[in-house]
Amino acid sequence: MLRGTKRQQTPAPSPQARELLAQLHDIREPASVSWWPPAPGWWLLAALISACLVGVALGIVRRRIKARRNRYRIEAVALLRAVDTSQSTASAEMNEILKRVAVTGFGRMQCANLTGPQWLTFLQNTAPLPCPSDARQVLLEQLYRDTDDPEKNNVLREYAIGWVEQHGHPAQGMPSAEPNRETSRV
Repeated sequence: MLRGTKRQQTPAPSPQARELLAQLHDIREPASVSWWPPAPGWWLLAALISACLVGVALGIVRRRIKARRNRYRIEAVALLRAVDTSQSTASAEMNEILKRVAVTGFGRMQCANLTGPQWLTFLQNTAPLPCPSDARQVLLEQLYRDTDDPEKNNVLREYAIGWVEQHGHPAQGMPSAEPNRETSRV
């Protein structure tokens, strides 16, 4: 500004303008957005995640129950594979393992006292696996003889392993193959 100039003065506000200026307040910031309650989309996402977690947990529990229920099968297959088929007692050992599995799966009352043709019929009715003639001959004729025919014993072992893995598909009138709780482990 130059020295000789006069400063311009603003005119005094009118009474109406003063009244309006008195109504003005400082600028207020809006309230912060709360995280609760969440939007409906978040509720849907939480429900979806919860349903998935429940489904996974139920699947794991179901798989563990099935594995526990079928543990006797795994142990029996391992025992059958460990039998030396060149020994004269191999057929008796495999028959004993089959009998133990049958008692575990079907109960003592159903199959413990079966021998000979009744035992063979029981084995054929409780699995969708046909019994080979060599295995049938070993079970019916050579079970307690001191003969060591490794070829026939191998056929019996393969049939026994297949029966252990597949039993539980009983024919009409047979009980289900759920393991019986009152029997001992294989």
